[in-house]
Amino acid sequence: MNLNNLLTFWHRKASLLPGPRSVLFAAALVAAVVSPGAQVQAADATSDEFAGWLDQTVAEVLASAPAAGANVLVAVGDKILLARSYGFSDLENHLLSSQESVYQIGSLTKQFTAVALLQLEESGKLKLSDDITRYLPDYPTHGQLITIENLLYHTSGIPNYISAGEADSAIAPGRRVNQADWRMELLPREMLALFQDKPLEFVPGESWNYSNAGYYLAGLIIEKVSGMSYGTYLDQNLFKPAGMRKSYFTDYEQLIEGRARGYKVSAEGELLNADPISMTVPFSAGALSSTTGDLFRWNLALHRDRILLGSSAYHRLITPGKLNNGQTLPLNYALGIAAPVRGGFFSLIHPGGINGFSSVLSYFPEQQLSIAVLVNTYDKRSETIADQVEQLIAAAVLEANAEDFKLH
Repeated sequence: MNLNNLLTFWHRKASLLPGPRSVLFAAALVAAVVSPGAQVQAADATSDEFAGWLDQTVAEVLASAPAAGANVLVAVGDKILLARSYGFSDLENHLLSSQESVYQIGSLTKQFTAVALLQLEESGKLKLSDDITRYLPDYPTHGQLITIENLLYHTSGIPNYISAGEADSAIAPGRRVNQADWRMELLPREMLALFQDKPLEFVPGESWNYSNAGYYLAGLIIEKVSGMSYGTYLDQNLFKPAGMRKSYFTDYEQLIEGRARGYKVSAEGELLNADPISMTVPFSAGALSSTTGDLFRWNLALHRDRILLGSSAYHRLITPGKLNNGQTLPLNYALGIAAPVRGGFFSLIHPGGINGFSSVLSYFPEQQLSIAVLVNTYDKRSETIADQVEQLIAAAVLEANAEDFKLH
């Protein structure tokens, strides 16, 4: 479907919408912005009807759960069709969200980790089939062979550290870990102590279970092999080549222009500051920050222009993994990214969630459709906001049923 067809569809779609509903976000819309010097084009024409449809669609979703702010970007090819900002990036200081607002992106980080390891494999510095003890010789694998590939596919059997010690803090027994340990700057050996001695959940390759611990170890391997910090490697080899000028390994000491603050929701439905979390905890599993514009540039560099990986490595990145018995992984999970067919369309997608923030980034290769949604609130009632907005936009653009775009 080309740009003109999309705009025609949006004109038709918007005419069927009911009148606007008043919610927090509707009062703070900001016009689309493309960063100076960015190697992308704004759409030839902006559809006011599509803008109205998008605003109404986001409002419908956001009305179901309070949130502080959100940014949405929709693009086809290198044309940004619309980039919208809603609500506040900082409630206490009454700062409106803008397309320059920098959000934490949680588990979207995983695809960056996977691409980094594929680059290192291309340069001959490692193989994804290598035993992880080749690079982490002191890590206990409990008599099993665990490969780097197992870490990236979530088939290692290593327990997810988010749940491994959830109700038993080593520092303050009886307190929840995320109220104590997670706030501390933890050294790798202190992080590893949370999960390395726990039994594997299954023989590597025999099953699948989402594990941040696996991606934490993957980041340590990147540092060991490259001789750089994880953040430095990504900045030099991923962010800069992709033209991502507002993407970072999250550092609370660094002054970041436009940094959004994260929020949670109280039992009474009020917005509160999110619980603190040290970025030494999510690390290479979820510690990056970015903007919708930069995530769009990432999609172009990685999927369309293919400037970050060779063809063989890229094919491996997006090919769903298999268990030892040949069964395809849940969600068609590939290397740090899922590759499901949704609504009849092949897609590449990953959601993200971390204290105060939720996100989703998707790409439909055949249509060259990019959708990025960032929300600076994370709570049981609001954690699916980004997912719902992405699903509704994808369904509208591709003229399909939104229910068919849910990840199962």
